[in-house]
Amino acid sequence: MPRLVIVRHGEANPGADHDADRTLTPSGEHEAIAAGQWLAEVLPDASILCSPYRRAQQTAELINQSLQVPLQLAPWLTPDTSPVDVADQIINATSDLILVSHQPLVGRLESLMVNARDLGQMWATAECRVLDADLFAPGCMQLIKSWYPRH
Repeated sequence: MPRLVIVRHGEANPGADHDADRTLTPSGEHEAIAAGQWLAEVLPDASILCSPYRRAQQTAELINQSLQVPLQLAPWLTPDTSPVDVADQIINATSDLILVSHQPLVGRLESLMVNARDLGQMWATAECRVLDADLFAPGCMQLIKSWYPRH
């Protein structure tokens, strides 16, 4: 069965002229590297899709240092995207996939995929949640593993 991993970006620096330009802090970089090490054990052959926002790109690139898998920008993985729109984008996936994005989207997407309801949930920075199912569709997935940085 294909697995879906939803990842929140690492800790970001506050303030920038545009939210999309915020970068990771040194702590956020360490979080992303640690997430990549964990993901390399859990899901070594997944593809990565990430938000076009700088902090998510940095997180995905640091995760990919451990995985060395295909990485693509997905313009629809921004914080204000509807989780239903994301579900529509990934419904035909047939292999393991890692999505790197932001709050509130990550919490809303996981809730939609597991519970078929869009409920916001809080996530730690660089938190990873692994979902499993035959189909990447709302209400069809189950949470099988989670990881977050220990500070």
